[in-house]
Amino acid sequence: MAGSTAAEAEAAQLMQKALVLHQTGKLADAAVLYQQILQINARHFDALQFLGMIKRSTGELLQALDLLSLAVSINPAHTIIHASLGNVLLDLERHADAIASYDRFLLAKPDFAEVLNNKANALSALGREAEAMVCYAQALSQQPDFPDAYFNRGNLYMDMRQYALALNDYEKVLRVNATHFQSWNNRGNALLKLERLPEASQSYQQGLNIAPDNPELHGCLANVYKITGQLNEAVEHYAKVLQLTTTGFPRQNAALQLAILHYVFGNPANVDALLQVAKDMLGNALIKDKGSLIYCVFMLKIQAWWQSFRQQASLPQAQGILYVIGESHMLSTHNLILGYRGQHLQCKGLWIEGCTQWQIGQSETNHYQQLMTQYLQAIPVASCVLITIGEIDCRIDSGILKASKKSIESTEAATVSLSQRVHDTVVAFLDFIEIQAQQRQFKLIISGVPAYHMNETGHTDGELQEFGQFLVLFNASLRQQVIARGMDFLDVFALTDSGTGKASQQWHIDDHHLRPDGILEAFSRHLIAS
Repeated sequence: MAGSTAAEAEAAQLMQKALVLHQTGKLADAAVLYQQILQINARHFDALQFLGMIKRSTGELLQALDLLSLAVSINPAHTIIHASLGNVLLDLERHADAIASYDRFLLAKPDFAEVLNNKANALSALGREAEAMVCYAQALSQQPDFPDAYFNRGNLYMDMRQYALALNDYEKVLRVNATHFQSWNNRGNALLKLERLPEASQSYQQGLNIAPDNPELHGCLANVYKITGQLNEAVEHYAKVLQLTTTGFPRQNAALQLAILHYVFGNPANVDALLQVAKDMLGNALIKDKGSLIYCVFMLKIQAWWQSFRQQASLPQAQGILYVIGESHMLSTHNLILGYRGQHLQCKGLWIEGCTQWQIGQSETNHYQQLMTQYLQAIPVASCVLITIGEIDCRIDSGILKASKKSIESTEAATVSLSQRVHDTVVAFLDFIEIQAQQRQFKLIISGVPAYHMNETGHTDGELQEFGQFLVLFNASLRQQVIARGMDFLDVFALTDSGTGKASQQWHIDDHHLRPDGILEAFSRHLIAS
């Protein structure tokens, strides 16, 4: 009995010392004492609780989970321990378990803002958006100047594509804490989605004034420069991301973007090394950015094609330039020398990432239109110009076909037919091109959309037949309008179609893009002059 009392006294003395160390931020020293206490009494609640909190702060989450779970089993009536356990479960992305722990805490303290905020984060991660919004609102009703809740709710609004509401929340954070660089970054993201690009750029710059070595801010600023055509500035900031990161998707994506830009600039020596960094993103199931994955595969195949081509053939001497404006399909043509109107012209690509005909034809100005205008105004008068935009409008699960189906399924009294939607998209797109090209005396070539070449898994025969018929309809409408306006039409659909809208598999380099020699073949066999 005396030994037990002595051990308890020793544990109590150690606890007093440990708490002082803990409270003064000497966590490593405090942890040593907590461990000594647990050697005396393996079920010492306070030692388990506080050591678990320290382990969480140092990223040792599984150890923290074991310690806090044991503490909960010893004293489940202790309120705070449930919040601590919930935080570790949240860190481990065990969101449903985290919510259960938070709910046990909230039974005793239903108005505790920090726990309400954390529960909302877990609900948000599970896609339970409405419940998360209720929790954020409850947290903010208790603590109206709570920046974390505004920031997290802003992130959820971004996921919900409610960009104006997200912007409002980030600005509330910054009114409380103007040095919150993550809010400057995410505010920039919201402004970007709202097509307020100069303000987005300024927001990223404000963040970099606070955190000059933050790779996310550099990457976001590089993206703005890229989509506004300021490519040298984009290169500078993507290169900074590479300098500041050693692993992970931000580094891989920065390398990919630099590889594309150097390819467009005509610096092939830089491309291979960058793609070696970028290709580590492939096979990573956690990466959600499908666009970057598509670009990465495409660029690797483009590089391999050119390497093989140069070993087997030589390009003729170029007599002029064919300017090619487009999204990723432009890259298939870039640097090719092809025959057009009796001349050999070298293709010079001008990139508008992710551009669609629908976006170019919109009544409200957007950055796609601005960059298209910028390019058309910079190209010398009387030049030959190929515009290759439209494939993104014509996918089985997005673009025009999806919009048409959504309209039919809606309760709107008047729905627009698929053929009318195609016609309207094509006309608005070509109207914009014509207006911007006025007085420039260009010889314009408009590319059609190739037959589909994709993984058919998950699609019925009926859906694939419908998709093939849609591609026929789109290309026919585009060709008719192009020829009527005195432009030339590059019929890549006729080049690739096996007869049903499905590609013959002869000319594609991946699921979306044509091989460069497919472009050469289309110009030699399927160029329709007006």
